[in-house]
Amino acid sequence: MAPEGFARRSLMESLPDSDRQALLAIGHRREWERGDILIRAGDRADSAIVLLTGHVKIHKSGAEGTEVVLGLSGPGDLLGEISAVGGATRSATVTALETVTANVLSVPDLRSFLGERPRATLALLDLALTRLHVADARRVEFATSESLARVGARLVELAERFGQPGDDGAIEVGLPINQEELASWSASSKESTARALRTLRELGLIRTHRLHLTVLDLERLRFHAGQ
Repeated sequence: MAPEGFARRSLMESLPDSDRQALLAIGHRREWERGDILIRAGDRADSAIVLLTGHVKIHKSGAEGTEVVLGLSGPGDLLGEISAVGGATRSATVTALETVTANVLSVPDLRSFLGERPRATLALLDLALTRLHVADARRVEFATSESLARVGARLVELAERFGQPGDDGAIEVGLPINQEELASWSASSKESTARALRTLRELGLIRTHRLHLTVLDLERLRFHAGQ
């Protein structure tokens, strides 16, 4: 279980307790409702955001205004730090999937924090390198895998990062992501995503309810995801 309810493999989970508390002490607290935009693509990057509660989707507009979901983030994740520290404009939009609370850090505050706490800087660098590795793996996956494997891979990611193990070995994931958003995230059509979910249910690997996922066999799900 990640500390203080933070998502696994998030920045806050990877920090020592002293650095985590120091980061929580700076910036100012904000709250967004479902559908609110935390970060807008093209805006000037003057801050970073540490998610404390709730989940968001990271997305861009594709051809003809089609939404392309790039990823999901949850409690403990740091958003917008690369463009903020580098002085660039925002490269993607971040939208709340539910009520979200976060610490908003100004660029000077973030730079000061990183300058004073080298372990936090190394943790941030490690996460940035991990994102690059994941992005490369995702490009290969999209080029070589069928929809079933791609949808399965996204479900594995949800279970590993945000899931809560139950006494029966199942993993419960309560995330407000709909089937259309899952399809975009998986680079699959809505029809292919629906077929993939149906197949995974018939194989006894998952149960799905409205805005809720139960992973019944994570190892077999990894196998079908090509992992």
